[in-house]
Amino acid sequence: MGNIVHLSQKKQERDQKKLHAKKKQPDAQTIRLWRLSMEIDDLIKKGVLDDSLPPDEIAAILAHRLGTLISCCEKPIDLSKFCCNIIERMNSNCITGEPA
Repeated sequence: MGNIVHLSQKKQERDQKKLHAKKKQPDAQTIRLWRLSMEIDDLIKKGVLDDSLPPDEIAAILAHRLGTLISCCEKPIDLSKFCCNIIERMNSNCITGEPA
């Protein structure tokens, strides 16, 4: 019985090592995008909480800006579908006030 437990622990250790080995550090662009995302979140929270701006008005402004951004990309239809998919996923199982 002790051998089985020992082998199971070794397998778990190997699996953990593989998991950690597969994770790679984010590249510079990913870090810049993450920081931009955090800044946008901060601006939205400030607008809603500090400036008492209605969330639906902020959403309308963001939708308009997103439309401008989509119009600049190479495949606007694909990007539009992708964005809709993300919005639907976030809306389907997100508790109000929960971070994205």
